[in-house]
Amino acid sequence: MRRVQHHLEGREEQSAPGRQFPNVHQGFSGFPHPAMMSEDSRRLPYQGEMSSLGNSPHHTSASGSAFMPPQSPMQAPQPIRSSILPSPSSLTFQNAPALPSMSPPSAAGQTSAQSAHLQDLQHQISVKTLAFQTLQREYDSLLQKLERQRTKCATLEKKFEVSDIEINSLTDEKEKLHMQITTLETQVEELQQSRDEARRQLVANGAQYMRIMEMANRLQAQGAEDKKRWEAERTELEQRIRTLEEAMVTGTEQTPSEAENRASASPVPSSLKPSQISATPSSSQLETINVLRAEVGRLRSRAQTLEAALKTMRRESISLQEAARQLVESGGKIESVAQGAVGTGG
Repeated sequence: MRRVQHHLEGREEQSAPGRQFPNVHQGFSGFPHPAMMSEDSRRLPYQGEMSSLGNSPHHTSASGSAFMPPQSPMQAPQPIRSSILPSPSSLTFQNAPALPSMSPPSAAGQTSAQSAHLQDLQHQISVKTLAFQTLQREYDSLLQKLERQRTKCATLEKKFEVSDIEINSLTDEKEKLHMQITTLETQVEELQQSRDEARRQLVANGAQYMRIMEMANRLQAQGAEDKKRWEAERTELEQRIRTLEEAMVTGTEQTPSEAENRASASPVPSSLKPSQISATPSSSQLETINVLRAEVGRLRSRAQTLEAALKTMRRESISLQEAARQLVESGGKIESVAQGAVGTGG
């Protein structure tokens, strides 16, 4: 009875540490060392040999060499169970003295159970290894993705910095353009005001030019009328001079009316000599001659004055026309400059 209990406890101690496999690289370190087995287990030499044979990682019936690569779950050998062992709890011992002693067949069944358990553990190790490899590959892929994302983030940060610099430069340029637009709008307003002023000045110059032309036409018409009147007066005065000269030649017996009639009937010959004209003039005739000569001189000076005034008026008319032409040209230039300035500002 005591040996069976020790045997069951030894199996539980062997099976419990065998389930602790932290990773693939530790191998079968979870199995108990033969030196750590209990005294009851040492008393069974064949049981120790079988357990050490079953726990050895280098000599198993299903695993082969421990240096072989781990097999996949599909390729792992299925455990071959020759017999089904009952669980320790189902064992009931009614009578301790009636139990037979341990025999070699029970040791063989125990060895097969340990082999099955080892195969199960190897299968679990293979599954865990595959899961670990899968997780390792996923971890590596995630690390690569993380590195790519970091590279993308660094690239985006650089792009953001460049974009910030460009935005700042564009903002400065926008402010400069706003200032230029404000200056140009002010210049356009000034040019519009100057254009309006030039138009008003042009209208005033046009009205002044019309007045100047009207005055020039009046002066020209008045000059023509004065010229005709002066020509008539000159002709009349010359006629009177000829009449008086004829009266002086013919003598005192003739009256002025007769002398005028004779002068109108027959003109005085121009080839008459002064010696033939003067016969015996009296003092009254000399006075008359002097008066007539003074009148002739006065009339001649008046005619010369009128001619000088007429020439002056003609010169003034020409100067007025020239000034009007210059005003028209300056008005046209101002209008063209104003239109060009408004077109450039627009």
